[in-house]
Amino acid sequence: MKNFKKIAAAVTCTAMLVGYASTASAVNWLLLQGTEKQGTAPRAKVWGFMQPSYQKDYSDITGPEATRIGPNLDKQSQFQLQRARIGVRGQPFPLDNNINYFFLAEFGQNAITDGGVYGEQQAVKLTDASTTFNHIKGARVRIGLFKTPGPEEVYQGIFTFDYINFTDAMNQMMLERFSTGVNSTANGNNVLTNTETGWASFGAARDIGVQVFDSFKTKGGWDHSYSVMLGNGNGLSTGGTAEGEDLYLYWSSELALPGGVGPWSHGLKMFAWSHSGQRKLDMTDDGTANAVIYDRKRSGVGVKYRHKQWRVVAEYLKGDGLIFQGPEKPNFGFGTPTSRQDLRGESDGYYLDLGWYIPGTKWELDLRYDAYNRSKTHANLAAEFRTITYGIQYHFNRKTRFTLNYSVRDAKAVGSAPFANLKSGLEGIDDRLALQATVVF
Repeated sequence: MKNFKKIAAAVTCTAMLVGYASTASAVNWLLLQGTEKQGTAPRAKVWGFMQPSYQKDYSDITGPEATRIGPNLDKQSQFQLQRARIGVRGQPFPLDNNINYFFLAEFGQNAITDGGVYGEQQAVKLTDASTTFNHIKGARVRIGLFKTPGPEEVYQGIFTFDYINFTDAMNQMMLERFSTGVNSTANGNNVLTNTETGWASFGAARDIGVQVFDSFKTKGGWDHSYSVMLGNGNGLSTGGTAEGEDLYLYWSSELALPGGVGPWSHGLKMFAWSHSGQRKLDMTDDGTANAVIYDRKRSGVGVKYRHKQWRVVAEYLKGDGLIFQGPEKPNFGFGTPTSRQDLRGESDGYYLDLGWYIPGTKWELDLRYDAYNRSKTHANLAAEFRTITYGIQYHFNRKTRFTLNYSVRDAKAVGSAPFANLKSGLEGIDDRLALQATVVF
């Protein structure tokens, strides 16, 4: 945490040296994803993007820890259409341009559409369907299914993401896999089966609910935004294990800087967020229906600077409760809760991302370091993940680019009494190569 504070302070001070007034527009994801320009937006604008990719994992395939390419975890190298999304957005009512809508569906191969042996499988999945009412100054209201405001890495438009894979902290803490909740075939002290521990829905950083939000520009080029949202707490599904509603809070302050267009606009942004809710699960495998309510809390802070050829991003986040133990353990781990699950544990993580667009060329160089400390206080499950990702991007134009990432990965068990298979499995994790094309239309 101390290192993160130093990084964030250094980034902030460096960027604020630029601190002059600007008429540029900053990247405000609340407004970009939830509103349209009043009076100028079409009734229906078709848009989308595709991201075909190839990945190769060099980990030990014989280890118990999942080291295969997601979402189906079948192979250590494969081509796939990682994302293919098409949507429609606009202002549908000519008599009232204060109302707009946002619709998006996923056709690609990822956890949203293909959960493998542990989750649901379907060719197409609706990811966004919302309507925004802009009638109240300072309090826009958005209802439906949409992205929940949170960490920049997952909240930004994914087609602007400078890497192919998420950091371990984001992937394991923020992209929630919703378990089936009750072990209907539980028959005593046996190891839970795949059926019992499958997951019923993928969060995809989305929820169904109502959001109140807006943005306020102040002197000096600053843009301040807030959001308060209540959601079902079940991700892309209407029902599940959530007990009551989830509360999502978000704040950002951004200084607009000259350069960039739309989602690629330049600026200095500082932000903080919080997610809190509860899940009702029966994880005892004792043949009796005795579900327990567990808290699930996530929070974080971050800073992002993009100007001229430079990009610097740093984020820190922490999680309390329902600590995810890996893609092959969707219900937080096989076995009894006392040893192989961490339903009330703690995790935290951070990353530092640097990017340099080589002047006079179409090439961009990227470097990211990320750390994740999973189940920090659990004697058997505590683990550390450390990854350095080297990246190269070639920009054919503003909406089309090619990305190459090579990730040097290290993981180890750090608990006082780690399980032998956990220790050997983590030690078997090795490097990963990823290539991807991004085409926005």
